[in-house]
Amino acid sequence: MTAGARSAWLTFTPRDTVFVRDGRSFDAASDAVADAVRPSPTTIAGAVGAAFGQNPVAVRGPVLARRDADGTWAPYFPVPTDLVVTTGGTERVYRMTPGLDEDPGAAGQTDLTGASPANGGLRFLVPPREAEPVKALDGWIPANILAGYLAGRLPGRDGMANRDLQIARPLVPERRVGLAREGRTAREGYLYQATHLRPRDGWGFLAEYDVPDDWGAQAAEHVPFGGRGRVADVGAADVRWPDATALEPPAAIGCHVLVYLATAAVWPGGWRLPVPDGARLIAAATGEPEPAATVKRDQGQWRASRVLRWAVPAGSVYLLEFADAAEGARWAREQNGAALHRGVADDPDVVRTAGFGVVLTGAWT
Repeated sequence: MTAGARSAWLTFTPRDTVFVRDGRSFDAASDAVADAVRPSPTTIAGAVGAAFGQNPVAVRGPVLARRDADGTWAPYFPVPTDLVVTTGGTERVYRMTPGLDEDPGAAGQTDLTGASPANGGLRFLVPPREAEPVKALDGWIPANILAGYLAGRLPGRDGMANRDLQIARPLVPERRVGLAREGRTAREGYLYQATHLRPRDGWGFLAEYDVPDDWGAQAAEHVPFGGRGRVADVGAADVRWPDATALEPPAAIGCHVLVYLATAAVWPGGWRLPVPDGARLIAAATGEPEPAATVKRDQGQWRASRVLRWAVPAGSVYLLEFADAAEGARWAREQNGAALHRGVADDPDVVRTAGFGVVLTGAWT
């Protein structure tokens, strides 16, 4: 939470499909297909600002969530990218671990480090040999399952049944055909196809926001959400970020700190997260980069202010090693549920306050 502010959560439940462009140029005359992407941190930050009629201090989201029968919201998060599932027979899920020094090919070769773990190079993440062959997982898992993962308890050394992850796929792609218009007249040859995302019944998006103590603005009941005139209903929620140290017994976090990306991140080092002082990056498992556009609509020149960036996707995992266990535990405690950025308090960049780079912390072995 931002210093000197209080935080709360808003829910956004789309009334129809969600259509969010990725920010890249699209010309219906030359491109046949326009694909939508999942709502990004800038989408949810814009919706929060629209709901209040002014921007809060900071926004952290979006988080997909399912509304239970009693009206409470259950957050879900992307499956961590270091989890794999066996492909033959019974599907069991395993966590990949850094390769050992003596293993052939244990060291990862990148453009940032040398090949040897001994001189600071990265290690490849590898599955247990008895588990191979394996494939990647996708989808979303509930917060309590993710908390167990962050604590290092799930999956166990012998893996876990795939069904026990309770994977959900709440966004269903829908193909739509459109025709570009000029006024009220169809433009010849401007037929195109677009992909919309339809949330399943009872699903929506959450965002945490920070406001000053004297904040008096009330949220509107509905706001525009994404493009194509789509609307979402707005409400309040009482939820928390998953916290491995809140489990019983609490997770023991020390020198080995796992960093999980709860929202897409834009960092100066590309895929590489800002490594804190006193730590080094041992290994990472990141997904394919995602396009993320930011605009400054309040200036009235949104086209001129539009910036397209490539973001590290939510669900990516980083393994840090701290020289001091107490410092590692302190850093993990302070960063859980926070947006990890350059650490410049007066940085005016919208990326810092729009929800990019929210991390959850845990332990790895």
